[in-house]
Formats: sequence, C-alpha cells, structure tokens
Amino acid sequence: MIRISAKARLVCIAVALTAPLSAQTGAWTPPAVLSTGGQGWEAAAAIDGNGNSVALWDERTTQDQIWARSKASSGNWGSVTKASPALQTTSVFPVVRISTAGFATAVWSDQSGVWTADRPPASNWAPPQLLIPGVSNPIFVMNSLGDAAIAWTVGTARSTSNSVMVVLRPAGGAWTAQQIVASGVHVSADHAGIGASGAVIVTWESYHAVCTKYCVLSAFVLHASRQNVGTISWVDSGSLLGPDRAAHAARVALDSAGEAMLLALSSSGAYTSATQGNSGGAWSPFKTVVNPQGPTIVSDLASDDAGQVMLVYEFIGFSTSQALAVSSSISSNTWSSPVVLSGSDTSVGQVYFALAPSGAALAVWLSNSGTPAIHAVTRATATGTWGSSITVSGPGSYLSPEAAAVDSSGNAIVIYSGYNAASVHTEYATNYQP
Repeated sequence: MIRISAKARLVCIAVALTAPLSAQTGAWTPPAVLSTGGQGWEAAAAIDGNGNSVALWDERTTQDQIWARSKASSGNWGSVTKASPALQTTSVFPVVRISTAGFATAVWSDQSGVWTADRPPASNWAPPQLLIPGVSNPIFVMNSLGDAAIAWTVGTARSTSNSVMVVLRPAGGAWTAQQIVASGVHVSADHAGIGASGAVIVTWESYHAVCTKYCVLSAFVLHASRQNVGTISWVDSGSLLGPDRAAHAARVALDSAGEAMLLALSSSGAYTSATQGNSGGAWSPFKTVVNPQGPTIVSDLASDDAGQVMLVYEFIGFSTSQALAVSSSISSNTWSSPVVLSGSDTSVGQVYFALAPSGAALAVWLSNSGTPAIHAVTRATATGTWGSSITVSGPGSYLSPEAAAVDSSGNAIVIYSGYNAASVHTEYATNYQP
C-alpha cells in the first residue's frame, strides 16, 4: 500500500539528495536502426574492454530467431547474423555477456530449454547448443575474464520436490555437468553472482506452499550457497533471513578478490545487506541499506573490482517516480544516503543500470515527464560525480529501454525499442564515447 506521505517524502529526497552533476565530456551517437524487416523484441547488449559493442534481439518475421549485430568502437554496425535456429516460443529473453578481451556468450530459452552460443573475438557466432533441455528462466552471469555460470530452479510450488541447479564454465573451457546447489520440498533460486576470482554465489529461498486451486506461499527463508574455484562443493550459508511472508529477492555482487555483498528485502520493506570474506565463511550481520517506505523496483546491484558497490532502484511515489542510487563498499558495508539520478524527471520507469570493473557506470530510464524519451546518465569512476542526464532516443510516442552496458573506459551502449506509424517494433542502438 502506498502511504499518503510518500509523495512528500520523495520530494524531500529529490530536493536534498539530488546527485551532484557534471557536464559530460563525451557524446552519444545518433540512434542507429538495428532490426529491419520484421519485429524486434527483447534486446540485450554488451561492450568489451576496447569499446566494441554487440547486440542481440528476438526478431519476429515468419518465425522467431535470435539476431545479432556487432560494432567496432570507432566503426558502424555490421550486418545481421542469425544466432539461433527457429524458436519455439515468443518469450525468449536473450542475455549477452562479453569478456574484456571480447569473447561474447549469449543465453536464451524456448520450449526446448536453455540455449547458448559463443562468439570469439573478431569472429562469427558459433552454432548454438541446447545446453539445458526442458528448462526456462535461466539466471546467467559472467565475469570480465569469461568465467560463467547459469542457475535455474527445477520444480514448482505444486511439486513434491524442488532443486536449485547450476552449470559452470571456466573462461575458454567447456560447461560442466549439472550441479545441485540446493534441494528440498520447496526451494527456488533468487539470483546469482560471479567475481573475477571465479567464485560463484547463488541466492535461494526455501518456502512453504499450500496448493488447492491456487498456491499460497509463505515462510520464505533466505540462503546463499557458494563455490570457490578449485572446489566441487556448494557451501550453504544456512538461514540468513526469515521465515518471512514474502521472498527476499536477494542479489549478490563480488569484487575481484572474491569478497561479496548480499542485498535482501527484509520483512519490514527495507533493503538490508550483509558481507562475506574472499574465501567464503560466515556472513556479517545485516545492516539497513535504505528504507524507502513505499513501492520500489530494483534495477540491479553491482560491484566493481575494488569492491565499490552500487544499488540502483526506482521509487514509486503517490504521483511521482524517480531513479535513485545508494553506494557502499564491501569492506565497510556502510551505505550512502540515496541520490536522485533522474534529475528533474518526475515520472520514470524501466530503469537499467550497468557497472564496469573500473567503477564506470551507466543508468538509463524511460522518462514520461512530458514527451516520452529515453534518458541516460554516466559516471566515469567509482568516486566521480554523475553527469547530467541527456536524451539518447529519437522522437517517438512508444519508446522502451531494453539494454545498457558500459566498459571500464566509460564507453557505453543503450538499446531501446519504438513503434512507428505502421506499428512495427524496431530496435535502436546508441553509443557513448567519453
């Protein structure tokens, strides 16, 4: 429930804690059309350490397929490559990650299961492989070296037994066999994180379910399981929070040494965080990150290599909404006050956030304050100030940001979609060079 005082509280935040702004020294390119001849949907983007970009999307012509295009840092977008066979569903949600050296991996799912395809640097996409048959909703993470993990849940609330599963891949290697992270009567994956050390953490919940016509879920208990490089076991934290009436939606981020920050929604509605050392072990006591006292939508939690952490989220007030950020370090677990990223925009949505290993950052959102537009703001370093927000989209009434990425030098990419007068759904890309 939104409290009556939420609007006043948001106004106070915006006045007192607007993010320090500086002029952007770089420039955004004019939007380039990525998808042509059909309907582009569900785009994903990544950018390597040299500013080279890759984009994927679901292209709906006579059949759905994953299409891809690449762009050199100082060049134009190349021709379309078909990265997938015909898809068996219209909700595939592709994700693409790329290493600093330019090794790209895409993951998507259809009715057959989870698919993956690789594109080595300066090469073409390899033929896709059905990696995990019969599975949907994969959680895909990859670090800057190319180490990767995919986690997923087996079973539903109506099942008599559930499990949280994962496959791993060292950079340049092959995917492992499926591993059980957790199992029980009712368990479900929340999120996953991977650090530059290769350590992987999966956050998950155990819960209680009563199912008749509908299922009523309760008694959510938060866990985090970790596997370090060179080991084969998953170490369960045990109960971290709960039992609570709702899932904790826990996210986790790791620095280059393997130290970790876990963010979770508490039963009171506050975001709380705990930390873990570089070899694992016990988690610290939880501290309050921010207590919005109103509805929020988390964009993401991320850490740079040095352990500087940022959470970006959308706060939905009584009649306004804004994009905000809070920051901390894993070593201190002491959080800043919220700062408003969205400037004078009072109606925002679909907030995207990206953080590079160096601390360079990018935030993107849809602004409905007046004429709809896609706005973006960048930050060059972990301790630097955010630039002023700028419109990166072309004109249009039906716009939607879909992907954002940034590299350690501050090069960035934003992909957004828009309808034209003929109701064709087109994907556009714009790049930033500092």
